[in-house]
Amino acid sequence: MPELPEVEAQRSTIEAATLGRRIATLIAVEQGGGPREGQFDDKVIAEEVTPDVLAITLQDRWVLGVRRRGKQLWLELGESKGGACCACLLIHMGMTGAVIVQGVAAPVYKSFAVDETAWPPRFTKLELLMADAAGVSAPCVRLAFTDPRRFGRVLLRGADPFSRPPLSALAADPVTDPPSAEAFASVLRRVRAPIKAALLDQGRVVCGVGNWVADEVLYQAGVLPAAPCESLSEEQLAAIHAQVLAVCTAACGRLERGCDFPGQTSGSMASPLGRIHFDTVGGRTTAFVPARQVKGQAAGKAGGEAKGKAGGRKGAACGGAAASGGAGSAAILAGGWATLTGLASRADLNGAQAQVLKRCTGKATAGRWKVKAHSQRPGPLRLAVWAATLDESC
Repeated sequence: MPELPEVEAQRSTIEAATLGRRIATLIAVEQGGGPREGQFDDKVIAEEVTPDVLAITLQDRWVLGVRRRGKQLWLELGESKGGACCACLLIHMGMTGAVIVQGVAAPVYKSFAVDETAWPPRFTKLELLMADAAGVSAPCVRLAFTDPRRFGRVLLRGADPFSRPPLSALAADPVTDPPSAEAFASVLRRVRAPIKAALLDQGRVVCGVGNWVADEVLYQAGVLPAAPCESLSEEQLAAIHAQVLAVCTAACGRLERGCDFPGQTSGSMASPLGRIHFDTVGGRTTAFVPARQVKGQAAGKAGGEAKGKAGGRKGAACGGAAASGGAGSAAILAGGWATLTGLASRADLNGAQAQVLKRCTGKATAGRWKVKAHSQRPGPLRLAVWAATLDESC
């Protein structure tokens, strides 16, 4: 899916082609030879908008501005060139949607190739023919919204597009409306989800951050993507906030694209940065560098003093376990699954340690632990987080 930098590149392209121009003609049936040729796609042009309503709203309107928030963009339309906004045309790219301007290189984040020698492109859902700045219809600029997988959306809104979803449901934009460091941290301090999952949530702290942007942000901040938000120190939260703003701004300025990044989704690969590992966090393929990214560094929560008073009693037991090749993260990360196999036969694990082990083992008969088959084992990132949890349980 196109992320904030790719959508900003689209916004810039659309602005250059349409700002100060009038929509002279629109064609709202599929063109270009797709399977729905000649049909109005009411899944993409959504919310029960009809061709007549679309024409009444867009025909002869002037483009006053082209805006973006997160992954959403919209055209502000007016009845006159210098007038007030009276309607908005919202566009969300979905997985494979794109706005293509005739004669301008097509976006490259999509999973299908556009034949730039033919017009309109295949899978065109909506075509706009723009009059020039003087309002003359010919020659004109032509734009086409294409979407082969039909996950994109074309929506109509009034003069205030923030009065209802999707824009009203979005968090702050890290480029156009960045949140303060304190506002950013105050939300994440109360979140138990992995930090990457929180960054991908478009309504939580920022919008527009997707998979590759989140991985880059967390690499630059030196934080493991699976670290729970509530485990992050103030310094880590400040670093993540700074990198969200810096990475998004730099990526927009350089027109970075997700398709420029490695397509590997599992295992690991060598790189000049160190060995890059791949795992799944928040339901998304995640790249990270264990040598440069660490778990949450926050001090203990309220009640830690009472917990500390028991540390003398508990510490001896944990120390004994570590000394005998037990549940410490260093031992697990060094020994990997061999260490887990050894732990599976131990009978002196405390409740917290047993719960963590249960995630990567399965109970066999007679209460014995049995390590799962290789295909069911978690990747190195999850193993690292669970190993750290074993440390904390001590």
